[in-house]
Order: sequence, then structure tokens, then C-alpha cells
Amino acid sequence: MRVLWVDLISELGGAQYSLLEVCGGLAACGVEVVAAVPQGPLFDRLSSKGIPVFPVSPVRASRRGWGLFSTAAKLMRAPSTVCQIIRAVKPDIIHANSLPAFLASRKTFSHIPLVWHVRDLRLPVVIARDAAKKASRIIAASEAIDEYLVEILSPRILGRIRVVRNGIDPACAASVSRAAARQRFGLPAEVPVVGMVAHLIPWKRHDAFVMAAAEIRRQRPDVHFALVGRNLFNEHARWAGQLEKMVDQAGLADVFHWITSSDDAAQILPAFDVLLHPALGEPFGRVLCEAMAASVPVIAAESGGPCTIIEQGVSGILVRGGEPLRMAEETLGLLADPARAAALAVAGRTRVLSQFTVAKVCEQLAKEYRALIAATSTGLDDE
Repeated sequence: MRVLWVDLISELGGAQYSLLEVCGGLAACGVEVVAAVPQGPLFDRLSSKGIPVFPVSPVRASRRGWGLFSTAAKLMRAPSTVCQIIRAVKPDIIHANSLPAFLASRKTFSHIPLVWHVRDLRLPVVIARDAAKKASRIIAASEAIDEYLVEILSPRILGRIRVVRNGIDPACAASVSRAAARQRFGLPAEVPVVGMVAHLIPWKRHDAFVMAAAEIRRQRPDVHFALVGRNLFNEHARWAGQLEKMVDQAGLADVFHWITSSDDAAQILPAFDVLLHPALGEPFGRVLCEAMAASVPVIAAESGGPCTIIEQGVSGILVRGGEPLRMAEETLGLLADPARAAALAVAGRTRVLSQFTVAKVCEQLAKEYRALIAATSTGLDDE
């Protein structure tokens, strides 16, 4: 069984890390993977895993509007390239890792099952509804995404949706020691560090992290803070500047550490005593799983995907509305109660190892692939 994965993003965001790990793990489930992605970091990482990769042109749909001519023009050209790759690869299934990738793939070969992997809670509804009609299967990366799709798609489409939660490779969390991770900050092990990991996109609410940090600093001057994130598509330089100004105005400059050059959060997370994730409307929250696998206690906004990942008060803490002062209060509580923090860390790691591994994702996807191939061979509409 050969599956062609398609993505039109060249950089490594959460969706691309998930693609990378799943493509590397599907072989154990009897699936031969070929990928079509733009040249860049994702292309190189796939190639290093020995996965055959074909280049396509990058297309990023701006959040400023899907009507942009550049995006539309690129999507119009993409299907011809994808068609050429399909003729060369002859896949049994095409798996599109995003809506733009799906749009580039859907006008290709009607006899090949087409999977649309939805990893967003913000879709252009009219386009999404039209795309869903052409999908043989729709994979929702979390229960929050599933609920969103139920709201926006036709009831006739809902039988094609399957929830396959994102997963991570737990081995990555165990590959770096706390001491090694702390070297990035030049801090000794006894200094408390509270961190946030998220690309510099405003909806991630880094400003809420800075506000929480200011309150924590007021009560615990010994605490340091780390913000790990890149301006991935060079769209939010102004946001980054605003955050730097906030840090200075809050009097945090001497205890605030910026890391903007790292591609792999798993190498930094073990340095943290607590991870904060204040984003609202988070589709999944991959970094929460990475932190929990590294035995780092997590505090997240009670919104979207984190509500699936975290069992309130057991494997982490959820804060309604991601309210900064409340997140600060919960953080201070964990720093003052190492036993409770350790209990959350143990429960968090246990939960990730049992529920959110890439091996589990691969097993579920392989099952869906086989069902689609069986339905195609019998001429039945598998809904």
C-alpha cells in the first residue's frame, strides 16, 4: 500500500512536525510513504529519513484573506505538478496535510481515494464545504476540530470524518537532560524557569504569558522566563517588537530569555519547571504533549485541543479564558509545592505515553487507509 502525502509548506510548524513523524512511522504498519512538499527544512528532514520526496511549489494561505491573487494563482498551478508526481508514484491513496494541499490534489485522479487532514479551527467555510464534498475521508486531529467540522460541514459529509489525535515520539523527550537543556539559558538547575513555546503569531497570546510573568516576578523575583518561538513566515515582526516592549515595560528584561532560532522544542522543554500555554482556540496543542512527555507540568487555557490533552487537576491545569493572573497564580502554586508539581508531571507523561503517541496515530491511519482501499475495490462508498 503506497500513500502520497502532500503539503505545500516548506517550514517546520506543528502540522509539518506531525507529518514528519507519521511518515517516518507508517512503514511499521505496512504503508509505503512518498511525499510531495516544497524544498526547504521539511523536504530535507523527510529525505534524511529515507522517504522519497518530490518538490512542489510552496503555497501559504494568508490569514489576511483567501482572496489574495498570489495564493489563488499558486493553487491554480499546483495541481499540474501534483498530477505529474501522481503519475510517477502511482499511489493507492493521496493524503493532503492541509486545506491548500487538498485543493492542489483534488483535481487529479478521481479513482484514487483522497484524504483531507484537518489541523485548523479557522477555515474559510465556503471553500471548506466545497472541499469536503471531494474528500474520501476527513481526518480531524482533535475532538475540538471534529466539533468545529460538525458545525460548518453538511450533515451528509459527517460520516466521512474520523478523529485521529495528533501524537508525538516519546523518545524525543527522553533524549535531552535537564542540565543540557539549561545550558541554552546559562542557568543553574536550582533557578526556577517558566516557559512558553509557540511561533510568534498573535493568536498564541504571548502577551498573556508576559502579563503572567510580570505577576509571578512580583511575588517570586528568583523566577526566570523563557519564550521560545520563531517568526516562522516573517509575517509578524511588529508583534515581536510589541512583545519586546512589553517585557521591558514590565521590568522583566533581566530574567527574560528569548530563543528564536530553535526548530525543535523537545530539546528545550526539559529546562522548564512549568510550561504555560495561554492560546485560545488552539486546534490541538502539540507542545503540551511534548512537555508532558518530558515530565514538565503544564498549565493551559481551557479552550480547544488542550481540553482533550489535559485531565483537569490530574495531568495538568486548565485555566478558563487563559486569564493571565489566574495562570500566574497556578504557576506560583506549583513552584511552591514541588510534590504536586511532580505528581502532575508523572500523570502527564503517563497520559501522553498511553494516548498521544505517533505509533498510535500510524495504526489508526493505516486502518483508515485499508478501509478506503477496500471500499474503492468493491465500488462502495465507505461512510
